[in-house]
Amino acid sequence: MTNESQLTPEIPSVAPRKNRRGMALVAVILAIVVLSAIVTGTFFSSTQEFRGGRNALVEQRAFATAEFGLNSAISNWDRSRNLPPPLGRAVGNVDSSLIFVDQSDTARVRITRLTINTFQVVSEGRANIGNRSLESKRSTNAMVRIAYPTIKPKGAITAAGNVSVQGSATVNGKNTNPNGWTACSGVPTDTVPAITAGPSATVTYNNRNIPTSPAVLRDSAAADSNTYIRYGSESWNSLTANADVKLAGGLYGSNIGPVGTATTCDYSQQLNWGEPKRPGAVVGCYLYYPIIYSASSLKINGNGYGQGILLVNGDLEINGTFEFYGLVIVRDDLNRSNGTALIHGAVYAANMSLQDPLSSITGNQNIQYSKCAVETALRASAILTRAKERGWGQIF
Repeated sequence: MTNESQLTPEIPSVAPRKNRRGMALVAVILAIVVLSAIVTGTFFSSTQEFRGGRNALVEQRAFATAEFGLNSAISNWDRSRNLPPPLGRAVGNVDSSLIFVDQSDTARVRITRLTINTFQVVSEGRANIGNRSLESKRSTNAMVRIAYPTIKPKGAITAAGNVSVQGSATVNGKNTNPNGWTACSGVPTDTVPAITAGPSATVTYNNRNIPTSPAVLRDSAAADSNTYIRYGSESWNSLTANADVKLAGGLYGSNIGPVGTATTCDYSQQLNWGEPKRPGAVVGCYLYYPIIYSASSLKINGNGYGQGILLVNGDLEINGTFEFYGLVIVRDDLNRSNGTALIHGAVYAANMSLQDPLSSITGNQNIQYSKCAVETALRASAILTRAKERGWGQIF
């Protein structure tokens, strides 16, 4: 008989459960800490990136402001700086100006004369995008030089063709400074022939027409067409392209003259050709020596006066009372007619006829050589160019 205790299976004992209350809370808190660290790091990183981007934006704006000031100063160059002392500034002199760009962004430009022909332009740009505490400063600089035509007149008149001086017209090759021009004290004086013409040109004149000696010089350079279109580093094309006054040609009356005040000069007026008289009516135009270009033959009929470089792509005829101080370059003929005219400087012409028949011409017409008038006009109207090597740099 089987024992009942042997037939009853054993029931395994179960260990008591441990108390696990609070584990979920710890895990959640740990997750929150980790997520908070990630969010904080992301926020810090994004903040730093935002600040870095903002600072880079301000710096770039300051750089752009500096560049604007630099280019503005060069593009709107005051040609009176080209002149040597006493009219122009001395070597080492600093010319400073403030240029407003946008909102509160400004550029301070300093122009230093290094030599007679070279300048350093430094532009310091400041930008803050509306917050003074976040201001940035950047500086750029450029080396520039004045490139002016190299023209040394061989005579009061230099002509490739025939020259006829008759009646009361006079041509004087003795150097004479314009009345009251204080800048002429530093310009060396010289005397040139009254007329320099090509070897085969015909020159007609009376002794009373040319009071100085030598009266006529024969030079093959006068017959060379390059003499009238190439002027050292500059040319006819470069001068006409940079002309301050551009005329279509034709007839112009007696309204040629300076426009401005004692301190200003209105450069927008096409018939404002500067103020050569000392003392003059418009002091503000004393230092304005424009390049005047006429695209075709030009006839001046009336009273007027001016200074600078006059370029005529054709014939030039002067009537009435007219005075011009500087250099005149005529591609064809210079014809004198009625009235009293004075050119104080020098004349270049491919062909020329200065005739004064008593039956139709009255008054006096004169060409008076002046080295000072020519040199001053050439320098004052010089073209500004950047140095080819190391012409630009950024200063931090």
